Amino acid sequence: MLALSFAGATVSAAQPDAQAIKTYLMAHPEVILEALEKQKVALYDMVVAGQQIKQRIAWRENIKRSLANPLKPAINPERPRLGNPQAPTLVVEYTNFMCSTCRKGAVALEDLLGKYPIKYQALIKHVPNDDISRQIALYYEAIARQSTGKAYVFYHQVFERQPELTKNGLLPVLDIVKGLKLDQARLARDLSDPILAQRIKDDTAESKAFNLGGTPAFIVAGVLLRGPAPVAAFEDIWYLSKGKQPPTSNN
Repeated sequence: MLALSFAGATVSAAQPDAQAIKTYLMAHPEVILEALEKQKVALYDMVVAGQQIKQRIAWRENIKRSLANPLKPAINPERPRLGNPQAPTLVVEYTNFMCSTCRKGAVALEDLLGKYPIKYQALIKHVPNDDISRQIALYYEAIARQSTGKAYVFYHQVFERQPELTKNGLLPVLDIVKGLKLDQARLARDLSDPILAQRIKDDTAESKAFNLGGTPAFIVAGVLLRGPAPVAAFEDIWYLSKGKQPPTSNN
């Protein structure tokens, strides 16, 4: 039996020379391209992730600039609030009950209030663009005088049945109102109250002054969010408005 012993010997592989590798790759870039060709999916994922990080950095810088010069919507304490009235952070939504994108905005708002009920509450403002959407806004405000909770149900159901409104006008609205079991005499008086009509005009004027550029739009901590924003966008604003860094889960 033959045994070989290398007592005390140290064997080490030669370490690659970084400069030599760099020189070779500079002279033969096709090697890099060949390697990337075999990793197309991973490369695409890296590019997309990089774009998302860049967008989020730009978005958060925009939030910081907006916090330094915040928008200040008029807040009437008599107006109804959706969600927890004790929640410290107010979200102002500008919406149109006949706007299909606003339907998505309503879902986004309900997601926010459902996920963080002790943090956010919402004030609905109206930007109608036709007679039907103006009348629905009046119904919302009039119903809220009797019950904020029923106004929230109305808000949810109107957007849920929006396709019917497009076909049948106010008939679905009247059906929703019937199911709310309201004081109909009081509702009729409130619907004709010029104070509510002026409120809607003021909302529309404010939206123009803020140059919202369409609906839905949200203002939280003075920062404008356009479109049906995800919960993470509201959370970014909340953290930065408190001087905190948003959690990595928001990235």
